[in-house]
Amino acid sequence: MNKVFLLLFTLLITSASYAQITVTASDMPISGDTLRYSTASPIGSTINLGDSGTNMVWDYSALVPRTQAVDTYKTALSVSFTYALISLSAYGYKVSDTFPGGTFLPVSINQLYTFFEKKTSPSRFSATAFAAKIAGIPTPFNYTTDDDWYYFPLNYLNNDSSNFALTIGLTGTATLKQKGYRKTRVDGWGTIVTPFFTTPVNCLRVRSEIHEIDSVTISGFPLGFPRNTVEYRWLANGEHYPILWVTTNLTGSTETITTIRYRDMARDLHVGVSTTNRASYNVEAYPNPAVNGVATLKLPVDWKQYHVAVYDMQSKLVLEVDNQNVLNLQALAKGTYVAQVVSGNDVTYVQIVR
Repeated sequence: MNKVFLLLFTLLITSASYAQITVTASDMPISGDTLRYSTASPIGSTINLGDSGTNMVWDYSALVPRTQAVDTYKTALSVSFTYALISLSAYGYKVSDTFPGGTFLPVSINQLYTFFEKKTSPSRFSATAFAAKIAGIPTPFNYTTDDDWYYFPLNYLNNDSSNFALTIGLTGTATLKQKGYRKTRVDGWGTIVTPFFTTPVNCLRVRSEIHEIDSVTISGFPLGFPRNTVEYRWLANGEHYPILWVTTNLTGSTETITTIRYRDMARDLHVGVSTTNRASYNVEAYPNPAVNGVATLKLPVDWKQYHVAVYDMQSKLVLEVDNQNVLNLQALAKGTYVAQVVSGNDVTYVQIVR
């Protein structure tokens, strides 16, 4: 009889150990967090994005770190006294040292930060401001409509959607805008194993589909660039960073994995390791003007999966390719074009003359 009770007790403990969790605002980053992550190559990845549902076992212990970086969360006030205008409760991290593709802008944009706030009524975690040094001057910009990442509490099969909008005034004649919406669904729960979390951890998988248009207006001439991505985040209690974070490029109904990030410890990778939030990256086109209608994009060496969209000066899409840095523009009329290059959460622009 004692053996029967012992067996039942063991089964109950096991069932309680691996059960559906609820994620709340207390599981989000806080000011002072220094969160390290590794990136893995999306090429040859065995991640199956269709693995969703109940009582899942996500075993990603075979992920191999390629680079590392650290997200350091700071209060807006501690970054710059001027950023206190955002909110005394806002905090965030540096997303880039320089604005990607900013060579055709009339001013320099450096030290880019995204700031967040935990809000109530309803409880949510939102991106509320962008800030950067514009022509060397720290300048904050509040979202006109916050980008709400999560609504709490997060439970399996929760659905939500929200719009977001941001306007960045550069000069009297130049403006950057970001406008779009995200649809979020908690589409799975279970346990996850990674090279960092070697023992199964209870988690929720959150899928966010993001449709946005990035636009720039210079001297009254607007250019708009659509961007469609999907983000998958495996969230756990007590962890302020996703256990795993996968980003895909969405073309129609087809998704292509572009970045894989996972929470990790410091490792000796025997390669150049980035210890900033995101390494600054620069994309160039050469020769420029294109010779015989052909131009080549010089991309960061770690961009293995990327999407290239070429637009004319009326924002019309004229060319679109995946993972191909040699652009054949021979069929296009002579003139100036803008190439948008997207790799995961990173997006940059470069002008090309045909």
